[in-house]
Amino acid sequence: MAKRAHYSVATLAEAARGLHKPSLKVTLAYVAACDGDPEPWARRWYRLSGELEARDSPARGQPRAPGLVPPQPAAGHRRPADEGAAPAVRPAAPRTPASSAPPAPGAGPGRRRVAAGALTADERAELRRLRSEVEELRHANAVLKAASAIFAADLRTNSQVVYNPADRQDPLA
Repeated sequence: MAKRAHYSVATLAEAARGLHKPSLKVTLAYVAACDGDPEPWARRWYRLSGELEARDSPARGQPRAPGLVPPQPAAGHRRPADEGAAPAVRPAAPRTPASSAPPAPGAGPGRRRVAAGALTADERAELRRLRSEVEELRHANAVLKAASAIFAADLRTNSQVVYNPADRQDPLA
């Protein structure tokens, strides 16, 4: 897979672990190596990036940490218009009585307060589908983690250290 993706095994393994967001280039190389369609994955990557930026950005009116520059999309990779711009670049909307209300408890930056029952049937169905997809992906990630642990353990027990002379081999390898 590393040969097809033109990235190291370590880079691809780190992307598969799911603990950190991989770069767009690594994500698309991973998808291409798996014979997947890169376009939906690019859209997912940008959507996730926007969600993470919104979650990690300071609340309106609070200063950013010194030295931090707002993240910008890579050249040539523009986000679709319906996904919005980065929060630091978006012009401030005029405040209306509805938008000047304090946020609901537990609502983070970038999240809108939605009245109970405000979702349409289609939106609820899409939400259920997305939650199901998240669960499937979490399950697949757990399977991949277990498989990689088994593979790594097998490598530790069956491989020899070839860069040391025979008298300096690791007895545990």
